[in-house]
Amino acid sequence: METFKLFWVYFIWFLTLLVLDYLWLWYVTKDFIVREFGNLVSIDDSWSIKINLTAWLVAWFMISAMVVTFVTLKYNNIWDILFYWALLGFFSYAMYDLTNLTFINNYSLKFTLVDIAWWTFACSLVAMNSFYFYNLIK
Repeated sequence: METFKLFWVYFIWFLTLLVLDYLWLWYVTKDFIVREFGNLVSIDDSWSIKINLTAWLVAWFMISAMVVTFVTLKYNNIWDILFYWALLGFFSYAMYDLTNLTFINNYSLKFTLVDIAWWTFACSLVAMNSFYFYNLIK
């Protein structure tokens, strides 16, 4: 695949992850996150969650690059891609959230379970998008 097409494939998947996570954090679970974490969450005057934008973008870029490289470009069957993306979402967020649960006082078990389930589902959604976009420009 030529370099320009590959760039767009990575960009579309990165953008998909950003949009899904933005909707999840700011519209679906904002109150839940504030309720579960209390003073661990930074809130601005408009009651919005403050984030470290640079860290957020780098994290999602790394996730996108990893999944595209090791899953989407490797398999040609939508079911394989869905399965391996879901596994990647499950295991990567289980590792992240369970590590936080281990070391951070009052880290929420409820949030841990919801976050792992969300990323398993979100990775599956991105897998479908990535599969169809990749095959469209291939």
